[in-house]
Amino acid sequence: MKVGYIFSMKNGILPFIYSELCMLEKNNIKFKIFATKYKTNGLCKVKKYWELYRFNPFRTLLKQPLVFLKNPIKYSSLFLESLRTRSLIAFLVACDYITNMDDIDRIHCHFGDTKLFIGYYCKKFTGKKLTVTIHAHELYQKNKKMFKRALEYCDKIISISDFNKKYLIDKYSIDPKKIVANRLFVDLEDFKKRKNISFLIVAQWHPKKGHKYLFRALKELNRDDVECWVVGGNVKGYAEVNVEKLADDIGVKDKVVFFGEQNGNALRAIYNKCDIFVLPSVTAGDKEGIPVVLMEAMAFEKPVISTFHAGIPEIVSDEFLVKEKDVKGLASKMREIINLKDKWQMIGKKNREIVLNKFSKKNLANLVRIFKG
Repeated sequence: MKVGYIFSMKNGILPFIYSELCMLEKNNIKFKIFATKYKTNGLCKVKKYWELYRFNPFRTLLKQPLVFLKNPIKYSSLFLESLRTRSLIAFLVACDYITNMDDIDRIHCHFGDTKLFIGYYCKKFTGKKLTVTIHAHELYQKNKKMFKRALEYCDKIISISDFNKKYLIDKYSIDPKKIVANRLFVDLEDFKKRKNISFLIVAQWHPKKGHKYLFRALKELNRDDVECWVVGGNVKGYAEVNVEKLADDIGVKDKVVFFGEQNGNALRAIYNKCDIFVLPSVTAGDKEGIPVVLMEAMAFEKPVISTFHAGIPEIVSDEFLVKEKDVKGLASKMREIINLKDKWQMIGKKNREIVLNKFSKKNLANLVRIFKG
């Protein structure tokens, strides 16, 4: 069994579709993805070995004469139908997709909008079985004529709720025997309450911030109850530092949570919920000053781990510092702090005192005096 999956990847693969594909894979059902839109960065990404056929407008136009010459009568008939039903784009895309469906046993569309219309024309050309998963917005779309026509041509319609099934029966007069109510699912192993220890790093994706050494230390630590929260993004001029790819390459992607760039209340909420803050700064072309994120984390009464680098020892006690680029030393220090869990509160209070005494708003008053002097 091999299924041709038609769906959009304008924001990556939607998590519920990704989970579905993974479960199919576990059950030895093969598939090929036909993406109507495609974005490399997004929610979930295509696994390297998955078959992917992306929509390409230039290629789609080039395929039209080939499909026409192969079956001019059918092409002309469906072309006219697409004009009458306002689904020309779906027809044109289908003409491209069918040239890559020889090894496909059946076609499945996620969402009953343009994706279903494409699937409809693919079945018209190939005769392969067609199914669709109906979610929500499709029920209320403008092109109701084509929607109903495509639904009636499906071999099975999968509704994610009883409400949707009833709506299809009442509003579109679809045969109830054709509709199967099959709800979406979550992997209970992925979605369960965990008592993980969270290490937070807040830093732009710059080599001197030491993400590489943190991820290597995380791997060295080798604990299932530890995860790393990453806040930050790329710096102009340093686009080659792809921290997400770095985590994947080092083999700790499943232990890293990427929050993107955050500020204000969102950033403060992350500081508040993390357990330990870590910033393994290194010399990489230039050096840090005294990173403000260390002050912020310490003000939140968090234990902090960093490196003997530039002005960092002026704020972080030596007992919580390691040498630059010392992966084993960093992993050892992380392990040590984890084992001091009953002292986190005491360490955090001392850190806040350091910020209060050396890095509070009184430094602004000093600046004012300098300006007035």
